Amino acid sequence: MKYEELVLRNRGFISKKLQQKIKECRLLLVGCGLGSQIGLLAARTGFENFILVDGDNVEVNNLNRQAFRLTHIGQNKAEALASMIKEINPKSKIETHPNFLKDKKLAKELIDRSDVIINMADPDEIMYFVNSYAQNKGKPVIFPMNPAWGGYILIFTPDSVRIEDVVGGQLKGNIFYLTLFQKTVSEPPPIFSKLFKKLGKKFLTSTSLAGPQLGVTNYLTASLAVTGIVKWLSGEPIKKAPEPIFIELWESL
Repeated sequence: MKYEELVLRNRGFISKKLQQKIKECRLLLVGCGLGSQIGLLAARTGFENFILVDGDNVEVNNLNRQAFRLTHIGQNKAEALASMIKEINPKSKIETHPNFLKDKKLAKELIDRSDVIINMADPDEIMYFVNSYAQNKGKPVIFPMNPAWGGYILIFTPDSVRIEDVVGGQLKGNIFYLTLFQKTVSEPPPIFSKLFKKLGKKFLTSTSLAGPQLGVTNYLTASLAVTGIVKWLSGEPIKKAPEPIFIELWESL
């Protein structure tokens, strides 16, 4: 398969020069759950260089929203995603790390060798470190989140605010997600606020309880993430954190 055939239908919207930038750009995905949809959409758009990091294995409850199939159950998510990207573009250059990113030295090395970072680490020390170190090195960071029926990303750049500035410190657990959303979206959709109120204080303070997520949301967020990366590569102005890129489906219909 020729690369030109894969990206043929991009013509008219993506110039040859921009397509070459996409081909050469190396994406670091810290987390391959939501990252599975982002990785596949990136591959379909013409990205060929990936570093995939995730220590989690595919479970049945992932299949409502992540790109995996029954055949991937029990497999490491980074390795399963690598195999699916190869099915789209066998010439893709993929480096996998089937472990959770905990070591700052490794994080530095991976960020140094990447052009764009998609930070989907759980809200803990390493998540903040990835954002901060990447900004210090002049690398853009895409920070995606799945709020109810909406797609959401923040784009952090060297000259944007830090994520700690947005939420008021290094918050951990589910309270981080609620705080981030409330601080960046002027009018959070009622369905999102009602959900967190229903789940209660125990959920907000937890670092292990997972909230509900929808498939349509993952697709929408992945689309925003890949579009944000392409627009950054184009050199056109982009919305920077703390201004969110947020599309809410339920209230829009």
